Formats: sequence, structure tokens, C-alpha cells
Amino acid sequence: MEMMRMMVAVFLLLGPFLLFVSTEAFTPTIEATRRPSLVRLHTSSAIIPDQDPFHHDQLLWGMTRYFGDDMVDSDTKRFYYTCRPHDGECKHVHFPIRDLAAAWDAQKAFEFTNNIMQCQDDIDKADVLRIQQQLEDAIKCTLSFYSSSLKPIDLGMKIHLHEDVLMEAPNIGHSALLLLGLCNNLRLSNCGEHEEDTLEMVDGLTQGILSMQMPNGAFAIEFGKEDDNYINGIEFFPGEAMLSLMTVHELSIQTCLLEESTRNAILPAMARAFQFYSNYYHTQDVDINYNIWQVLAFAKYHDALHDNRTERENVTGYILEMCQEICQSRSWKYQLARGQSFYINLETVEIAVGLDSLAEGIRIAQEEKQDDLAKMFKMHATNALYFLKWATDQVPDSCAVGRGGLGYGGVQVFEQRLDVTGHAISALVKLRDLSVLLPA
Repeated sequence: MEMMRMMVAVFLLLGPFLLFVSTEAFTPTIEATRRPSLVRLHTSSAIIPDQDPFHHDQLLWGMTRYFGDDMVDSDTKRFYYTCRPHDGECKHVHFPIRDLAAAWDAQKAFEFTNNIMQCQDDIDKADVLRIQQQLEDAIKCTLSFYSSSLKPIDLGMKIHLHEDVLMEAPNIGHSALLLLGLCNNLRLSNCGEHEEDTLEMVDGLTQGILSMQMPNGAFAIEFGKEDDNYINGIEFFPGEAMLSLMTVHELSIQTCLLEESTRNAILPAMARAFQFYSNYYHTQDVDINYNIWQVLAFAKYHDALHDNRTERENVTGYILEMCQEICQSRSWKYQLARGQSFYINLETVEIAVGLDSLAEGIRIAQEEKQDDLAKMFKMHATNALYFLKWATDQVPDSCAVGRGGLGYGGVQVFEQRLDVTGHAISALVKLRDLSVLLPA
């Protein structure tokens, strides 16, 4: 009996640690040649309480202020990449793709500030205008820097970023994120009067990405390479490229943003890409980053399939399956529960980035009347919102920088990365539109 009491005491003391060990050691590995069909997930692990737009907007405003106040270099008007709150340091890091992504994310934050200026009377409008100006300056400087030197492909209209500006080999991810930034600038200005060279740049970048599609439907990654390497970086770059193609396609429907031949080439290219990348997902062992960018890209493709019900159903199934797997990933399933972290090494990046895609899953599940999946995704999203609020609160008020930003998660935030907060801003803006809000 005494031995039994001792065993119970040890379990109570070490239970969480033992759970951590078990999930690390026995997380199932998906076979490289087969991927299981849709899995049934539990939907009763959380109760979604009353949701309050005020609390949601507070969290989003904190992240927006972090972007505009802490992470813009006042001297260069360019974005910092990392922040160490306890040291009071923000640093530039040579990472062109994430520098371009920062401008794209900042545009979403800027658009949110426009919304709160219109619908909230008690906000300090002078403070909002100050943040808007800092975001606008950094966006403009970033996009101007990377678009200052573009390189033609085969002496035609197709272009990509120049290696002299990037200081690394140009790939489709660079072109995609510059294209996304340019498109958002055009959209935020209601596609008003723009210089002819901006429109030519958008069309040229689009043609450049389209030119990288191979006969099998995959996109080659690096410009100027003789070997058609489409595997290295497959988790990120093709998804970014396809997202940019669908973004410019969507924007060009009401405008003369693209040449007609360029716009007409996008949907057939996406159909070929869908066949390749959905097959790759089901037959190869991919990590969760693959799901995230594939969902973001094919969610927009789904929206464009008005007259092709069969293709739309296939794309819907692909998106919802990947969203279910995001919810089954280690960070979401084992280490996140009711918005709190049991372990100091919880991957904040997986929660923030995954939530960006899960928001698309919620929208599509609702549109396609997949009510059970929509309910389950909302439950997971609410847990993630709880966690993101908790994570931002881990930076003490005494820190000069870092409030509202996200790092790698855990009890103490040693370093923050701007792209993690950027994905969180994107997710919160989408969830706000879906009325999936941070609970009070």
C-alpha cells in the first residue's frame, strides 16, 4: 500500500512531464507513400464563451502598435526583423523574403487601423495616425528598395528581382511577396491612378512566376537554374507564388491590372498546380509548413471556381483535410489546451502561422455547409486566440520594446520574430471578419 501511495505521488508530480515525453516519443509518423483520409477530431475539448470585439481589437491593436512603433527603424524607415524585449534591442537581419513579407503584413495592420478609425469613437486617433504614418513609410521604403532593380527573363516582358538587390539567388518567393505587396498597395488605394511602370511591373512579375511552371504542374523554385529543382523549398515558395497569382487575378477582374493574356493564363496554371501539389501531399511526407501555404493559396483558387463544381469540391476537400492536419499537429493537439501552454517550449510560430490558414478553413467550411468542421475549427481557433493573448502578456511592462509582439512562445520570451506577429495579424483580421473573436 505504501508503495502504491509513492507511485501516485510521483505521477502527480511528474504527470505533465511524462505527458510531454509521451507525445514527443510516440507522435505517429506519416508514411511517405500513403496519407490517411480525413480524420475525426474531438470537438468537445473547449467551450467557446461569449466573444467580445473590444478584446479582440485590443489584441490586434497591440500587435499593430508593435509593428509600427517597435519594429520600424526611425532612421532608415525599414523593418527590423528580430526583437529582444529583455535587452531592449531590435535588429535588422538579411532575410529578403521575410523583409518583403513584413511589408505585406504591415499593409493588413494598416487596413485594420482604417477600420478602427471608422468604428471606434474612444480611440486616440492621433496615436492611430502616427502608427499609420510609420507603417506607410516602412511599406513604401521596403517595396521601393526591392523594386528598384528588376531583371528581364529571356529579354521579354517577364521579370524577377535582381540578385544584386537581394544579395542572394532570386526565386519565385521573392517575386511572389513583392507582387503581394504591390497588389495590396493598389487595393488599398482603390486601384486609382498609378504610374504605368507599376502596372508593367505587376504584369511582368506575374508572367515571370507563370514561366516557372513545369510540364508536371510544379513550379521550379530558383530563377536561372538549368536544372528544374522544384523540391527544395516546396513547403514555402510554391504556395507563396500561387497565392500571389490568385491575388493578382482577383484584383485584375475589376481593373486593367494585367494584360488579358496574362490573366487568362492564371487559372489553367492553378489547375495544373492543383493536380501536382495535391498528389504530392497525399504521397509524400511533408511538414506542416506545406499545409499552411497550400491552404492560403488554394483558398483563393477555390473562390474563383464559380463554374466548375467538380474542381471546387476537390479543392474544398484538399483544403479542409490540410486544416484538420494542422489541428492534429504537435503544437495544436498535444501542447495547446484552452489557450494555455503546459510547456515552456511550445512553438508559438506554429500556432500563429497555423491560425492564419485555419481562418481560411473556417470560412470555406462555412461556405460549403460543412458545419461540423466549421465548429471544430472555430473551437481550435478560439483556443489559439487565448494562447496568443497569453503569449503577448509574457513580455513585462518594464520592457522598452516587444509589447504586443510574438516570439517563440513559452514562459519567457527571449527573442521575437516579426513574421510570427505578421501571421498573427493576418489571422486576427480574417477571424474578425468571420466574427470569431477573442473571448472576454
